[in-house]
Amino acid sequence: MEKILYSANLAVHILAAVLCVAAPFYQLRWVKLRGKLGFPIIYTFDNVMEKVLHYQVRICFFLISVLVLTGFSFPLIHYAFHGQFIKISPLATYVFAAKAVLAVIGLAINSHGVWILDPEIQSTFATFSPSVQPSDEILNRFWKIRTARKNLCRFCFGLALIIIAITPILRFYK
Repeated sequence: MEKILYSANLAVHILAAVLCVAAPFYQLRWVKLRGKLGFPIIYTFDNVMEKVLHYQVRICFFLISVLVLTGFSFPLIHYAFHGQFIKISPLATYVFAAKAVLAVIGLAINSHGVWILDPEIQSTFATFSPSVQPSDEILNRFWKIRTARKNLCRFCFGLALIIIAITPILRFYK
C-alpha cells in the first residue's frame, strides 16, 4: 500500500510540476508576442489575452499549492507506514528545505498576482472599449501593471526551473 500511495503522490507531484513550469513559459510567450504588436490596445486580442491570463494565474496558484502539499506528503507517507521519518543526508535535507522555501516564495508571488495585480488589470481593462483608444494616462498605467505581471511571471518561471534542477539531488543523495 505504501508503494501505491507513494507512486500516486509522485504522479500528481510530477504532473503538477510539469504544468506549473509550462504555465509561466507559455504566459511569457503570449506576452512577448503581444509586445511585438506595439502599445496601442488591440481590443479583441487584448481581451482574449486578459481572459486567458486571468484564469492562468489562478491555475498556477492551484498547481503550486498541489506541489507544496504533495511535496510534504512524501515524508508523511513514509512516516505513516514506518513510524519514523526516513533518514536522509544533510544535503538532501537542505535541498528539501530549499524547495519548500522556493515553492512558498512562488506561492506568495502568485498570491500577489491573484489578489492584487490581476484585479487591477481587469478593472483597468474593463474601462476600455473596442472602438476608442484609452487616454495615455490610463494606457500607461495599464502597460505598467502588465509589465509588473510579466516580471513576476518571469521570476516564477526562474524559481520553477531552479526547483526542477535541484530535485534530482533528493533522489540520488538520500
